[in-house]
Amino acid sequence: MNDWNEAEQRVEKARELFEQCKWSEALEELRAAIAINPYNSGWFFNLGLTLDEMGRFDEAADAYRQALSIDEGDLQAMTHLGVDLCRAGRYQEALKTFESVEARDATFEESYCNRILVYSELGDHEKAEEMFYLARLYKEQCPQCFYAIGCSLSARGQYDRAIYCFQRTLDLDDEHSQAHVRIAEAQWGKGELEQARRNFLTALRQDPGDTDILLNLGELLAEMGRLDEAGEKYRRAIELKPDIPPPHYCLGCWLMRMGRPAEAKQSFERALELDPTFGGAHLRLAQMCHRRRDVVGMQSHLRAELLLRPDDAAILRDLADLLLDTGDARAAVVCLRRLVQIDGDDGKAWQNLGVAQFLIGRYADGIASSRLSLRRDPQSTAAMHNVALAYCHLKQYKRAMLWTRRGLKLSPRDRSLHALHLRLIILRAAGRVRGWMGK
Repeated sequence: MNDWNEAEQRVEKARELFEQCKWSEALEELRAAIAINPYNSGWFFNLGLTLDEMGRFDEAADAYRQALSIDEGDLQAMTHLGVDLCRAGRYQEALKTFESVEARDATFEESYCNRILVYSELGDHEKAEEMFYLARLYKEQCPQCFYAIGCSLSARGQYDRAIYCFQRTLDLDDEHSQAHVRIAEAQWGKGELEQARRNFLTALRQDPGDTDILLNLGELLAEMGRLDEAGEKYRRAIELKPDIPPPHYCLGCWLMRMGRPAEAKQSFERALELDPTFGGAHLRLAQMCHRRRDVVGMQSHLRAELLLRPDDAAILRDLADLLLDTGDARAAVVCLRRLVQIDGDDGKAWQNLGVAQFLIGRYADGIASSRLSLRRDPQSTAAMHNVALAYCHLKQYKRAMLWTRRGLKLSPRDRSLHALHLRLIILRAAGRVRGWMGK
C-alpha cells in the first residue's frame, strides 16, 4: 500500500468515526491523512467540521482557512469560517467573510442568513432585519433565518415575536438543537417561568448531555424557589463534564445561597483550578472573605478578578457594588464605565457610576453620569439627590435647590431630600450674610 492509499483509507475511517460521534479518534485519522497529503481541501474542511463538534472553534477556523488556501472558491468552507469567527466573538471578521461569500455569489443564501445572527450579536438589529428579508428572497422557508431573527427580537425584549420565529424554526426543522432553548429563554424573559421550565425539559430530552441547558434550567429552578431541583441539575452537569468550570461555579453560587460557605468555597476553587481565568469565581470568593471580614483575602481576590478585565454585565455589577462597599471607588469607576459601555440603557449602572465619581471628587463627571441615569429613569429621586449633593459640594446652591425641588415633587416625604433642601436654604442664607458683611 502506498502513502496515498493509506491517506484515503484514514479519511474513510475518520468519516466512520465521525458518524459514531468519536470526534477525537476521527481527528487523529484526519490529521494523519493530511500529514501524508496536505493538498486536499476537502480533508481540511472535514477537519474543521470535526473540530466544530468538539467546540474548538478557533482551531476549526484555521482548518477552513487551510481549505480555502487550496480552493479559494469553496463557499461552504468560507461560510463555516464565518460561523466560527462569530462563535469566537470575532464579529467584524465574520462579517467580512460573509461579504466575501456574497461577492462571489450574490444568490448564496447562507451569506445573508448567517449575517442576521452576527448583526444581532453586534446590537445592530436594523441590519439584522435587512439581512432577514434579503435571505428570504433566495430561500423563503429557512429555519436558520427564523432562528437568527428570533435571537435579534429576543435581545430587544420583543419576546412574543421572538417565540413566533423560534416556533417557525421548529415547524421547518423539528430537530433544531436550540429553538426550544430560545423559546424557554424568551418565556423566562416574559416571566412565564413554568412554560420556560417545560421547554428547557423538552430541549434536554433532545440532548440529555447538554450542560448549558442543565445550568440554565438550574438557574430558572432557583428563581422559582425549587432549590433542591436546581442543585440536582448542577450536580448532573458536573457528572457529565467534571473538567469544565461553569458547573462547579454554578454549584458554588447555589451552595452560597443554601448557606453552605465551606462547600461553596471548594466549588469556586475547583472552577479556578480548571481555568485560572474563569470570570466570577474570584469575585464570589471575595464576597465570602468580605462576610468573614478577611480583608487581605478579599483584596487578593478582588485584584485577581479585576486583572481578568471582566466583560459580563452581571459580574461587573456585583464587582462594582463590592468595591463601593469596601471604599475602592476608583476601581468601581473602571468597572462601571465598562458596564455602561456594554449596557448603555442600564440606569442603575449610570447612577452608581455617578456615585463612584462623586466619591473620588470628580463632581462634573458624576453629575453627567447621574443625568444620563435620569434619562433612563426620570423618576429616580436617588439620582436627583446625588446631583443636588454634587452641586452643593461645588457651592452651586441655586442649581442644587432646583434638583431637590424636582425630587420633592416626585417624593414629598423623602427625608434625605428634605434634609438636603433645608441644608441648602441655610447655606444660601449664610452666603448672603457673608456677602452683606463683605460690603
